[in-house]
Amino acid sequence: MAVAMVVGIASYLIYRELPLSVETKASVRAFIDFIIPTMVFAMLYVTFCKVNLRDVKFTRWHLVLSVFQIAFMVLIAVVLHFVTDEVVQVLLQAAFICLASPTATGSVVVLTTRFGGNSETTTAYTIISNLITAFCVPVLLPLMSQETDVLGTFLLILKRVTPLLVIPLALAYLTQRFKPAVSTFLSSFRNLPMYLWAVAMCLALAMTMRFILTSNFPVSVEVAIALVSMLVCFILFFFGKKLGGMYGEKIGAGQGLAQRNTVFIIWLGSNFLSPISSIAGGFYSIWQNSFNSYQMYKFSKNGKI
Repeated sequence: MAVAMVVGIASYLIYRELPLSVETKASVRAFIDFIIPTMVFAMLYVTFCKVNLRDVKFTRWHLVLSVFQIAFMVLIAVVLHFVTDEVVQVLLQAAFICLASPTATGSVVVLTTRFGGNSETTTAYTIISNLITAFCVPVLLPLMSQETDVLGTFLLILKRVTPLLVIPLALAYLTQRFKPAVSTFLSSFRNLPMYLWAVAMCLALAMTMRFILTSNFPVSVEVAIALVSMLVCFILFFFGKKLGGMYGEKIGAGQGLAQRNTVFIIWLGSNFLSPISSIAGGFYSIWQNSFNSYQMYKFSKNGKI
């Protein structure tokens, strides 16, 4: 993660100093706008191919966490509908995209297994989380943006968000069902999803740097976005562990609810909301990885977290 962040930030700082024409820079932005969701798509597809989808089991804590996440998203969307202050809107948008992002599919299963949690039930929740994002975001974003053409905005967002999350799952199932050799081949590359994520994170952070350096918002707003993302991260870890603990799934539920796909956060904010809100993704990545590092330290020292 650290390498991806440094490379992404440094790449943009070098790029902005290059004497490129307006047309060339427009082509580069168009390419990045295309390649980031494409890599997220590929990352999800490869990850789902590694999971035996026919053996996935759904439990009661999945429902509890789903209701919590959806209720939280709806609350922020409703408040945003009535807020007119631009700064408050940006902060609420930052909170929303952190909540609306799907669970980080690959890393959450790895961490859950490392901490002694149930990887099968956690994998099931990552699937649910992707479906929540795919179907709730197109419904809630038009409400937040106060668009008059709600149906048109809904269809536009549905067209761009849902295929990115649902089609990889469907393709992975079809691959396992009809082309198991392909699924086995992809599964042999154990770290491929992580490499795809790293490249996508690098590009996404380059975009984030552009938004920061070209933003008209003061530094205080950017600091506030960082604090909002930290607060959301704390709330998700806290309630994920508390709610999951009621069903003996403290570890998996905590990871499932709080470990977010930060590349998707950046992409969602930069494409559908105020671009400056997308920097919440970079900050959220720092908070969730810092907390997981602390959990790893506790686990190595005490054998539990």
